[in-house]
Amino acid sequence: MALVTKVKAGKITNLTDARYCAGMGVEWIGFPAATVSAKTFSEITGWLAGPQWVIELGSAPWPNLQAYGTPVWQCSFDNLAEALNLAGQLIVELPAKDLQAANPHLLSNSNRIEALLLTHVSAGFSFATLQSDFNSFPVLIDLDTCAFELRDLLAWPNGLQVSGGTEERPGLRDVAALAEVLEQLEVE
Repeated sequence: MALVTKVKAGKITNLTDARYCAGMGVEWIGFPAATVSAKTFSEITGWLAGPQWVIELGSAPWPNLQAYGTPVWQCSFDNLAEALNLAGQLIVELPAKDLQAANPHLLSNSNRIEALLLTHVSAGFSFATLQSDFNSFPVLIDLDTCAFELRDLLAWPNGLQVSGGTEERPGLRDVAALAEVLEQLEVE
């Protein structure tokens, strides 16, 4: 499958969501370190191929991260200085309102930034400014915290983040919410 834009599936905690997202052709699958142990991460990713794996870091201090063995980490902008000590690339998450203040620091570390994940994108947000200021890496829009409808973002060329959910029990998970978004992003 091919999608019309880059997609990161975040907050993935189970094999059902991970398999569905990998099959749909997402670029990245993110696993929260706070709820997915290195052992569970290894078990889930052992069944999959295709996407890049991302470990979503919460607030520092972080657990032993070497066991994950992933080259991509997701951190908040507030934890960027500490995350730069990790080997590999970074997806940096920050609220859209903080983007201009963070701009110089992000651009000075652009060689380590895989993507920028904007949260809380409000109706007055200027995508034109975003495209002119950030061309060193893709800028993903978090659909969970965005004021725009998906149809309004389909023209956004960089990418989007969708979120996984919880299984009722192992192997039992309704992926309808993920399917609703990802199927609209499929290349015709």
